[in-house]
Amino acid sequence: MIVSYFYLLWYINIPLKGIENITLISHNLLIMEDRNFKKLFGARVRYLRKLAGLSQEKLAELTGLSTKTISYIENSKNTLSFNKLPLLAKALNIPVYKLFVFEPDYNNKEKLEYLLDSATEKEINALSEIIKTILAIK
Repeated sequence: MIVSYFYLLWYINIPLKGIENITLISHNLLIMEDRNFKKLFGARVRYLRKLAGLSQEKLAELTGLSTKTISYIENSKNTLSFNKLPLLAKALNIPVYKLFVFEPDYNNKEKLEYLLDSATEKEINALSEIIKTILAIK
């Protein structure tokens, strides 16, 4: 997967005048609205932390960040400064670019959890109704 240069510049808060959407190139072209990035990044950090078998407290200890900061990142309330990315990647035992791979190879249950982590409340409610309908058909 190739992460767009503009995407990284946006993430580290370098202004991109006139660019309202960010483009990632992978198996297909994905146009990502800016507001979704924090959600996707937070969900990705949470997934990688759990995959590594780390608590938020342990990840905070390994990165030198506070537990509150880790929680804020995972819950889309905060971003991470550019210079902290290598620390986070090292603590998770992954290369930095994998923090930005938003199309993971999960099993079905993990994929649903990942998608739900980045969904809005409205989307979750709609999905809930769809699932109820499908299960009622059985």
